[in-house]
This record gives sequence, C-alpha cells and structure tokens, in this order.
Amino acid sequence: MHTEPTKPRHGGTRQGAGRKAAYGEPTKTVRVPQSLVPVVVGYLDEVKRTAQAPNETGGLKPIASMRAATSVPALGRRVRAGKPTSGDDYQEDAVDLGKHLVRDPSSTFVMKVAGWSMRDAGIADGDELVVDRGVAPEDGRIVVADVDGELTVKRLKRTTTGWLLQAANPDFADIPVGDKSELNIWGVVTRVIHAV
Repeated sequence: MHTEPTKPRHGGTRQGAGRKAAYGEPTKTVRVPQSLVPVVVGYLDEVKRTAQAPNETGGLKPIASMRAATSVPALGRRVRAGKPTSGDDYQEDAVDLGKHLVRDPSSTFVMKVAGWSMRDAGIADGDELVVDRGVAPEDGRIVVADVDGELTVKRLKRTTTGWLLQAANPDFADIPVGDKSELNIWGVVTRVIHAV
C-alpha cells in the first residue's frame, strides 16, 4: 500500500518565529579571549540597555569613538594660576586625545561612575573612567572589580590578612577580600575624565 507523504504539523517557517534581533540589525559570531568575556558581555548589555532608553545619558562609550583623531594644540608651558600670559607663542605640537588617553584600544573601555566612594581619590559621581585590562592590578592601583555581581571602583590594597578593596571616602566601608584569586577585576583605572 502506497501512502502520500504528509506535511509535518509542527516546525517550519512561521511569521515571527526564530530568534529576535537583540540589536536591531544582523549579528556576527566572534571569538573573544576568555579574560575579556565579562567586559564584552557587560558592554553589550549596556549597548542594549542604552538602545532601549535612548534619552538616558551615561554608561559605556565605544572606545573606537575615542580613537578618532581629535588633535588639539599642546603648549610648551605650564599654565600659572596667577597673572595671565598669552599661550600663542608657546605652541609646540598637536595631541591626538584618543592616543593620549588610551594605551591599547583592544583592552580599554570607558565606564561612568555612580556614587562618591572614591571622592578623596579625585573620582566623583558622574565622572568617566578609562579602564585598561592590560595593566596589572597591583597593590595601590585603582581598579574596577566585580563583587557579588555588582561593579565597584576601589583602590586595591594588600593587607596582612589578604586583599582589600579600599574606599577613598570615610563614609563608605572597605571591602575585605581574602585571596586575590577570589577577586574578579575588570581592569585598572588609567584616567579619570570629569566635566568642570
């Protein structure tokens, strides 16, 4: 007995089926070094979040935008906080701000600060941090670290009992960490950018 093949009743192409475009455009698979996975995932989450809230300011900025050549004059004199002088006669060269602020764009990202725990280190609420994953997180450096799923910026300090994420404001508690291997450090802060 010969039977006609029947059409499957499930599967197949349906309108609206399949994965939804998370970024509003086609995506591409890329390989990322394992140490950079948290940075990339955090960055992409921020891109999605800002795309959903276009009026919101802050968050991460694409490091590529900082690498665009933005040359400004570099003067050969230091500015005095006293009697004004003309800087026109002292122009030496031009500075590419992207190269000046970023050592290695492949390991660098920018984050906006929320809070005042690093006030006495010159880091204020709303400042932007240039964070470099290629710089070793050594004793005394200011780092961005993941503590129980929350990102924080603190000074990394070695103590007799282990490591400490030290606040630079007496109103905020330090975060003790026993072994440095228990820390998930995203990177070292290399520059602080604040508006005046």
